[in-house]
Amino acid sequence: MRRLAPLALLILALLPAAASAQPLPKDFFGMMINGPLDSPKADLMAEEGVMRSAGVESQRIPFNWDRIQPDANAAPDWGDTDRKVLAAAANGMSVLALVLGSPPWASTHPSIPLSPPKDPQTYANFLRLAIARYGPFGTFWTEHPEVAPIPIRAWQVWNEPNLSNYFSVQPFQKPYVRLLRAARTAIKAADPGATVVMAGLANFSWKDLAKLYRAHVKGLFDVAAVHPFSGHPKDSVKIVAYNRRVMARYGDRRKPVWLTELTWTSAKGKTKNIHNWETTEAGQASRLTRGYSLYIKNRKRLRLQRIYWYTWAGYDSPPNSFDYSGLRHSTPDAAFSDKPALAAFRRITRRYER
Repeated sequence: MRRLAPLALLILALLPAAASAQPLPKDFFGMMINGPLDSPKADLMAEEGVMRSAGVESQRIPFNWDRIQPDANAAPDWGDTDRKVLAAAANGMSVLALVLGSPPWASTHPSIPLSPPKDPQTYANFLRLAIARYGPFGTFWTEHPEVAPIPIRAWQVWNEPNLSNYFSVQPFQKPYVRLLRAARTAIKAADPGATVVMAGLANFSWKDLAKLYRAHVKGLFDVAAVHPFSGHPKDSVKIVAYNRRVMARYGDRRKPVWLTELTWTSAKGKTKNIHNWETTEAGQASRLTRGYSLYIKNRKRLRLQRIYWYTWAGYDSPPNSFDYSGLRHSTPDAAFSDKPALAAFRRITRRYER
């Protein structure tokens, strides 16, 4: 029997690994940008540099309509979003714009910021203004020639409308479908190549997704979004699989899914609003590692394109357990320090990034 040369044996040994190493989609590793990063005390450019070195490729940035356009007769104040979009572009990261919150002049319930607008067209008009600012031909990019443009091409229409705390009109499905229809028309008219991302659904998301399909959501979005919060990573993956089954049942088998919020908090023993996804700082790092590994292993079956961790930094203070979700801790004076979960995230990105 002819013996193979050592080099040939080495090549054969490497082939299975190479064949199985499928590159991840562009911008797979995303991060939520809020909390301490909203503070003017935070050195946002420096934090984004740390973020980029950790492997973050995309950012999910809230566009709070109620704060940006509180007066219907005044021009929008883009100051906060300008700051964040500029830092993202300077560090080579794309942006998913999360557009939510109605100003009192447009709101169904003026005293509630997370109330949908009375007329979805007012929300659509705001989206047109946002795309004119940050889209492919946006004025923001001409005003900032110091950075290479990374136009915003992905727009998420609201957040968790299946929960009354985030969408004051319930049952949510028909009002949300009306909002999404108006939003899609506006987004595609302003930027035909833009991606319309459905609001992320939490809790029994697959059941609420079925309600949306029965309310005729099909055809109004390019990407479905899920917030699969669960105590155990394997159960989080099951939640996404349940959503995929619903999508297949209603003829959207091929449409991709983004996890626009995924987290485990380090709030165990520190807050009163206890959920089964709360753990210690060491447990947060462990579940992050296991969760990402499972999602990457199953991403083709789930048609999973992106995961946005919630969130980059928190104050780690009660009573809200989600404030302990960050990979970094921040003091009120914007002094940032690492939590064990950041090292775990960095190991994952270095192992799997393209």
